[in-house]
Amino acid sequence: MRQRLLTSTLQLLERHPERRPTTAALARTAHVSIGTVYRYFADMDAIVEELRLNAVHDITASLAGGIGRAMDREPLDAMITVVDTLVSAFESHAAVLRAALELQNIGFGEAWAEVERPLLPLARVLPSRLRPDLDETAIDDLVFLTMGATASLCLRIALLRPPETDRGELIATAARMLLTAFDTPEAS
Repeated sequence: MRQRLLTSTLQLLERHPERRPTTAALARTAHVSIGTVYRYFADMDAIVEELRLNAVHDITASLAGGIGRAMDREPLDAMITVVDTLVSAFESHAAVLRAALELQNIGFGEAWAEVERPLLPLARVLPSRLRPDLDETAIDDLVFLTMGATASLCLRIALLRPPETDRGELIATAARMLLTAFDTPEAS
């Protein structure tokens, strides 16, 4: 029953992304009584939070796979792989991400930290390879900034991309932008 309520909420979020579903609408969609909804969840925020946690888990797993596939590629191909993987993961959870960002007091930064934390060791590989001149602290700083920029760019491409734009071109542009962060500064 719990999964049925989560699935029905997801259907409502996908069908009507512009408005917050109510527990009454959920009960109708799931073909259950309102009491059944409240037996499993305190309110709609609790349902969206569970969906968000499920999405974060899936996004983390997808991104770990993408980083793994990018490991032995040339820098631009590696970055395109990572960006494309994250955009795809965000797209597959667009309804939940929108709801979590709009319905709750959790900012994307907090949600992203949940994705980022387990991936930090993997996220250090490409910067360490491209910038062997940097010490551990400088690598950590670079990873901190590029992970945030990556999340922001990918979220924009996944959720805010105008219909007439080319997804692949946006991903390639984002990858090139991110790679500039790894350029070695010219000697003055």
